[in-house]
Amino acid sequence: MSRLISLFLVLSLLSCTNQKSAFNADVSTRQGIMGGQLVAANSSLAQGIVAIYDTKDHSICTGSLIGEGLVLTAAHCVQTKPANLKIVFGLDLDETINAREPDIQAEYVRKVLALLPHEDYDQEANYDKKTDWSDIALIKFSGSIPEGYKPVEFLKDDSVLKRGTTVKVAGFGVTKVEYSAIDAKDVPNIEEALQYGEVMCDDKNKNCLKIEMSGDGILHETEAPVASVHETEVILDESKGHGTCAGDSGGPAFVESNGKFFLFGITSRGSVMCDRIGIYTNAVQFKKWITDGMNKLK
Repeated sequence: MSRLISLFLVLSLLSCTNQKSAFNADVSTRQGIMGGQLVAANSSLAQGIVAIYDTKDHSICTGSLIGEGLVLTAAHCVQTKPANLKIVFGLDLDETINAREPDIQAEYVRKVLALLPHEDYDQEANYDKKTDWSDIALIKFSGSIPEGYKPVEFLKDDSVLKRGTTVKVAGFGVTKVEYSAIDAKDVPNIEEALQYGEVMCDDKNKNCLKIEMSGDGILHETEAPVASVHETEVILDESKGHGTCAGDSGGPAFVESNGKFFLFGITSRGSVMCDRIGIYTNAVQFKKWITDGMNKLK
């Protein structure tokens, strides 16, 4: 099994998790955001984090409030039409988005009016680059921010981000990953299974893993140390079972200073099994782009 797993220790997008994907198998398991805990309702972190729900493919991303009607997230989370997305406030996405009470929907669900991905983000071309993908985007939504929520505070000086620095990450993504070795011949509609991430194989479809991810839709947080800092990205060491996974894309990474948490990162991508590294766009390096974008969307 170790040889097979090594085939998949490559980087893939922590894409918005698709809630329709599911397999049941006798599998190896790792659990946790990964290895995290629920975000408390009265937590300062909860006040600035939202879920981004795609009503077309039922997928999830995460975002941070940065102003009235504005959310910061990953560019790969907004590769769709604004009408397909909803901004959802609350710790439990499913509970809110499926609420039958019209007043809950009115209070905690917002329509998306406009999307602004970074102009240098190119998902196809990025696979040839190890770092610095410009995976950052802005979302403009309708209505006001609900009571109890407020924009996050940005880190002003990223010089504090050094190897070994412990940071906090949060998101609505997967908390449990299960996998087992399978024969591709035993999987009906193998191409569709590969497309949805239910199965992962090598180039010749000879070595395959059946993947089940679950536990998404509820806001979790965890901590991990900085492994390295690049021009516009920060890599975290998530090999100890703590980090982000599918559905946490676009979510925040914070560093603590004098008892307060300041946003510096946006969850971009990581190891396929969510158990090696996580890569985060350094939002501090995009502050001018963010400010210009906010002005464009006003």
